[in-house]
Amino acid sequence: MKLAYEMKYTHPVTEQAEVSLVPYSAGYQEVYRKMYNACYHEMREALDIKPYDFIQDDSFFDEGMDAVYLLLDEERLIGSVALKGEELDDLIVAPEYQGQGYGKQILLWALEHMHGEQVILHVAEWNRRAIRLYQKYGFEITETIKIG
Repeated sequence: MKLAYEMKYTHPVTEQAEVSLVPYSAGYQEVYRKMYNACYHEMREALDIKPYDFIQDDSFFDEGMDAVYLLLDEERLIGSVALKGEELDDLIVAPEYQGQGYGKQILLWALEHMHGEQVILHVAEWNRRAIRLYQKYGFEITETIKIG
């Protein structure tokens, strides 16, 4: 059975982000598409969620990109996150930058910029590494959801 968790931010942390993110701009469309697909491909394949590369065409970029923020090193895209009301969504780090603390920094930045009373996110049970990060920085599992 394929499962996902809803997690809520219940234990605020005082640690501050050491990075700044910038709003998404269309100049990053192709590199964002490659990073997004690379980050989710393995999980989608393991869970048999097709298409394995989710962003198939430019229509993905038609709506919702105003909620996306990018972490850049000069012009290189390191990662991103979407802030959608109360939901923290699609926190990703390009594969070549994973394991270097960028996910933590993006998460801390996002928490500083969320404006709702509560913050939620959804994560596949498959993604144990992300679950541990979220739990370490104040989230707890509040619901289990069947997917697929």
